Amino acid sequence: MTDENKIILDKIIDIENETTPFGSRCGGDVFIITEQDIENLKNGKIIALDVRNEYITYLKFKTK
Repeated sequence: MTDENKIILDKIIDIENETTPFGSRCGGDVFIITEQDIENLKNGKIIALDVRNEYITYLKFKTK
């Protein structure tokens, strides 16, 4: 599944040694979500992620 801003991968990309599907990137991070996080998303909650103490990214669950 791909679109402009989201891609599903089988492994984490080593941005220093591999080309990313999004082009060149200066940094990245890994966020691990739990079953409880998934349940919260399914129940209409939004998860806010602090990215490198500089950006905020939000996760929302999209129903059909």
